[in-house]
Amino acid sequence: MNREISGIFSGRIADVRDGGPVLSDKGRDTMNIMKNAEFPDDWLLGLRQVVRDPVLYELLKYCPLEIMQCWRFDDISRGALICRQGEICQQFSLIVAGEVDVFYEAEDGRRYRQARYGKGDMLGELEIFESRHYICSVVAVGNVQLLSLPQAHFCRWLTLDNHFNQRMLRFFSQQYYQLSKKASSDNLYSLHQRVCQALWLRYQQYESTIILLDKQNLGQEFAATTRSINRILHDLKSLNIIDTDGERIILLAPEKLKQEAEI
Repeated sequence: MNREISGIFSGRIADVRDGGPVLSDKGRDTMNIMKNAEFPDDWLLGLRQVVRDPVLYELLKYCPLEIMQCWRFDDISRGALICRQGEICQQFSLIVAGEVDVFYEAEDGRRYRQARYGKGDMLGELEIFESRHYICSVVAVGNVQLLSLPQAHFCRWLTLDNHFNQRMLRFFSQQYYQLSKKASSDNLYSLHQRVCQALWLRYQQYESTIILLDKQNLGQEFAATTRSINRILHDLKSLNIIDTDGERIILLAPEKLKQEAEI
C-alpha cells in the first residue's frame, strides 16, 4: 500500500497533502488494521480518486473506517439508467465523476428534467431513510463513477460523522432552493418567456450571438414538446430576433430578445 493510501487513515481520512498526518493511538491501531487487510483494486482506485480530489476530500474526510470499508465504487456507462422512477430506493450514492440528468417521466412518456448533477452531488438522499420509491429517474449523461452504500451503513454513517451530516443538510438546502426557484419560474413565466430566457442566458454565458441549442433537452427541461419549442423559435425568427441554421441559433437582436424574456 503506497504512502498516499496508507496515509489517509487516522480514524478518519487524514490530510496527506501537507506533510502527512500525525496519527493518534486510535490512528495507529487503524493503520495496523489497514496494513493487515486486503482490499479490492477497484476500492483502492476509487479511494485514491477521493483523496486526490479537493471537493470529494472535503466532503468525506471524516468518514469512519468501518463505513469506508463498505464503500462500493461503480462505473456507469453513458445513457445507463441509475435510478428508476417508482422503484424502491435501497442505496445512497455519491457522484465521484461525471454528470447525470434527474427527470420526472409523465404517463405519456414525456420527460421533465428537474436537474443536472455532477461531482459531489448525491442520489437517493431523499428516499433512502424510509426506503421510499424514487421520485424521479436518473440517467448518466456521460461515463459516471458512483460511490454507493446500502441504507443501514448510510444511516450509521450519519450517526458517526457530524461533518458529513452538516454537508448533507447544506445539500438539502441548496437542492430545495434550486427546485423552488425553478418551480416559481415555471409558474410565473410562459413557455415563450422561458425559451427566451434560456437563449438570453446562453448569450450572456458564452458572450456569442451563435447559440447551440438542443431542442430535445430544452423540451425536457420545460416539460414541452419539440414542436412547441420550434413554434416559439419560428415566432422569434418572424420578429427578426433570431435566425436558425440547424441546431444553431443566430441572435440578431439581443435587446429585443431580452424584452421578450421580460428580464
